[in-house]
Amino acid sequence: MFLSFFKVSVYSYVDLFWYLVHVPPTKPPTTTIPIPDEGNKSFFALIIGINNYSDGSVPILSGCVADAEAMRNFLTATLKVPDSQIRFLTDLNAKRAHIIKAFLELQTDPRIKKGDPILIFYAGHGAETKAPAGWHSGDVDNQIQMIIPQDYSSKRTKQVHGIPDRTLGALINGIASAKGDNITVILDCCNSGSGTRKGTADEIAVRGMTITESPPSDIDQDLLTAEPGTRASSTAVGFARKGLNSHVLLAACTQKEQAREQSGRGNFTKAILQTIEAIGADKLTYASLLERMDKIPAQNPQCEGVNQKRIIFDSKAPAPHRVCFPIVLKGSRYELQAGSAQGITKGAEFTVYKDSASTSDPNSLGVLIVKSDSDIHVFSTFLTPKIDNAPITLSKSSCALQSKAGEAEDLVILAPLDEKLLSLYEAIANDMKAADPARRKIRFVKDGKEAKLGLSLDSSGRVAFDILDPRLTIYGINRIPHTVQNEAKSITPVLNAAAHFHWYLSREKKDALVDTSVSFEFFKLSMGDEYDFSGNAILEPVGDNLYQDSVVRLVASETDMYGFKVTNNSVRDLYLNAFYFDNSDFSISSCYQSPTSGQFQTYPTLTRKGGSVPVGYGSSGLPPFAYTLEDEVDIDVGFLMLFITSNNIDLSMIPQESPFIEGRKQTQGRKQTQVTPTQTPIYGTILIPIVQRR
Repeated sequence: MFLSFFKVSVYSYVDLFWYLVHVPPTKPPTTTIPIPDEGNKSFFALIIGINNYSDGSVPILSGCVADAEAMRNFLTATLKVPDSQIRFLTDLNAKRAHIIKAFLELQTDPRIKKGDPILIFYAGHGAETKAPAGWHSGDVDNQIQMIIPQDYSSKRTKQVHGIPDRTLGALINGIASAKGDNITVILDCCNSGSGTRKGTADEIAVRGMTITESPPSDIDQDLLTAEPGTRASSTAVGFARKGLNSHVLLAACTQKEQAREQSGRGNFTKAILQTIEAIGADKLTYASLLERMDKIPAQNPQCEGVNQKRIIFDSKAPAPHRVCFPIVLKGSRYELQAGSAQGITKGAEFTVYKDSASTSDPNSLGVLIVKSDSDIHVFSTFLTPKIDNAPITLSKSSCALQSKAGEAEDLVILAPLDEKLLSLYEAIANDMKAADPARRKIRFVKDGKEAKLGLSLDSSGRVAFDILDPRLTIYGINRIPHTVQNEAKSITPVLNAAAHFHWYLSREKKDALVDTSVSFEFFKLSMGDEYDFSGNAILEPVGDNLYQDSVVRLVASETDMYGFKVTNNSVRDLYLNAFYFDNSDFSISSCYQSPTSGQFQTYPTLTRKGGSVPVGYGSSGLPPFAYTLEDEVDIDVGFLMLFITSNNIDLSMIPQESPFIEGRKQTQGRKQTQVTPTQTPIYGTILIPIVQRR
């Protein structure tokens, strides 16, 4: 290959990039985290607070109405939301019918446009009870949760039930279908309780109660059954706003904890408002809110939802692929709360900031590096100052943002040493000199033994991407059904996306406990006779488990819907994250994310001895899947990767959109004492090929 501007011929990639790196450096692009647009926005809210219940058996609370008023004052005074756009229900105005009516009004309010922010706030009693016959909760004990309206009554003569999570989900889904997914739900209640300590408002009360009787199986059937004319089509697209896709939930505590109030206020609501007012809603994501919030005794708030990385009350999100990991001082060593499970490798550099809201500040606290492989553990990594004798002073909320990739290669590419691709190689050389943390390590080779991807020119001169992964070529899949112009600005984004794609796909890891005690089932789903309020059928598995011989095989059809279930049969509590890797366009989509809780503990998503998560049906609140093929493609293989861990980890850097514009959008003398043994960290993956044929 002849380089005219150096007047030299090169015969290897080592020589090629040695010369190209001597080209004057280009300024790397800068990335900033977007914040919500300035000015007034059309913001709507439903605020509910209940202290006094009509049923004498329900303990009286003292801080729920005050919480509701504080939330309303925050909206009107700080966010400048007109009072006319806030539905405010307290005590006698918060009966069951009132609450449901208010939810329905949000769906039909003509003032609310698609994408307008909507807040739903509830402070009052919550409860947990046995699921009615035919309801599948996914909980080991088959429990459902509910909020308690003011007129709740357990008396047979005038029985008024709580509002189950299934009904709430249908109501919220109805709002999302009509008004978009910019919905925030805050629940300052718990799912179970042991009563309250009666006395003054300064004493602690629990916002939860015990209900021993299940609601009837047909409760709220009028909301779960749609008119024939409003039924959704049979495609999976009709479920795109279901459950955790439709809103972000901020809950006061984990599923088995109790939400408390003290001194006339709810501890959770008070902490939320103090944090937002101190920092600013435009500087916080839902997930980072819990990172910045002061600790609440005996409570671990949770954040759930696909969109938990969005700016609060806004549909925007920070720049992708950048996770600010917590960092603490352990003795004299800096410990990053991320390790091999998150993809940390030797040589990686991290810039340390005061907190997650300061990552756009040019004045960081310093830079730390990963010096050796022995410093990397499953969920943590010891870091060393990049500059010797330059200690960094950490705060309790300090975090570290990866600012340089590690030494491990992301992708090896087979490509011809061809002058026709010179513009690409020049761009790669410039990228090698740029200190861009998003830059992926790509190595070109002339021999395909190591490579997973190849570059070639088709008959029209466009760049094609050849598949060399034997897990795909065994099915006769040899090329991605997309090409790009032979120009660096078109090719480079694809290579970066491919490197990101293959880096995470290559992190398949075997773990004995995961292999023997975690089961996976994949089902075709059928629409039953019941429909939720937004017209979507309630789905149930039909037929046999399609996961056989470690592969799922199915016939691609946009009208067929699928879901899966992961069950933990081990004696350890575990967490699940699931992603679908689409080999046809390098996109990675999130199928399931464990809730986040910042500095707080999270309730395990896969509880020990039988805990399960159904995805696409049942209690998960996530939509089903449909599989389609590109035009003129008869077979495709994607990978569903399940990350199973004993710690709850943030893997939000994994998903990415397709880089192709036309890509698819989808102890006598000695006492015996009990000792808690040190448990080996669990980190394993399950990789499921999904083969789709015509």
